[in-house]
Amino acid sequence: MLAHGLFGRSHWLAAAVLIAGGQIAFSGVAATATLGIQALSGFRAMDFGYNVSGYYKFDDQVLLGAQSGQGVAGDASAIPVLAAAYVRLPLGRAVVPAATGGVGYAFSHSNGGLLWRAGGCLDVRNGRRSSIVFGGEYEGHENYGGGIVMRAGLLLEI
Repeated sequence: MLAHGLFGRSHWLAAAVLIAGGQIAFSGVAATATLGIQALSGFRAMDFGYNVSGYYKFDDQVLLGAQSGQGVAGDASAIPVLAAAYVRLPLGRAVVPAATGGVGYAFSHSNGGLLWRAGGCLDVRNGRRSSIVFGGEYEGHENYGGGIVMRAGLLLEI
């Protein structure tokens, strides 16, 4: 009764929402490092490339962050910088499918431009905080048609 008289019901409700929201808002961070190949459609101009990503975890399924590395389909020397998403699908326990994607810019001396990727991967859980990932994405670029990216690597969660 005293609390109701001092603050009113709406203040207690707002405080409870803020406290609950603060407790679930930070689920951690994650990082990936992958190595693989990229090629233009029809497997032309195939090259090796790598990516490093840093993600903010909203929960165990949704990760949003930034991705960079070296190599895009058609230009192995390009440096892509993308806003990236990694979304685990609620299927399986040890092997979990994930949807991946990103949009950004590929910096290059010869063929820079807007870049986007969309695809998926298999997230093979090594334990609670690490996974091995195998996947592929379709990559679109403003200066050429598109290509595929196949990568494998490690995902670590903190």
